[in-house]
Amino acid sequence: MNTAELGKFLEPGRIAVVATLRRDGFPHLVPVWYLFDGESILIWTDKTRAWPKNVMRDGRVALSVQDDRPPFAALVLRGRAEVFDQADDAGYQMAKDISARYIGEDAADDYVKPWWPKLHTFVRITPDKITSWDRGY
Repeated sequence: MNTAELGKFLEPGRIAVVATLRRDGFPHLVPVWYLFDGESILIWTDKTRAWPKNVMRDGRVALSVQDDRPPFAALVLRGRAEVFDQADDAGYQMAKDISARYIGEDAADDYVKPWWPKLHTFVRITPDKITSWDRGY
């Protein structure tokens, strides 16, 4: 996929699977909601979960997004991730933007409001390498 196709592929509300490295070296995989801003992947999460703790210890990650309809396009990226807290209006908006991709604009505020501000952690993944294909093999 070229850059324009990549952006278009990542726009719909597909679930991504993020892979982090556990302390014992084994991969840890978790499905996540995400937002692609044209340069990086943004995920809203709870920093007490295992996968953000893995990222805080070792920032190397991989992420996979795939289409479940023929011809089964997909991409895998690997890169570095950072965990950060943003408990301000900009963070609230980021959480809403991520949520709206999956549940719609109208429902996003009601979804985010009960979790905020106790849940204001984000993970940003900056890709080093992206591999994609437009059909399954």
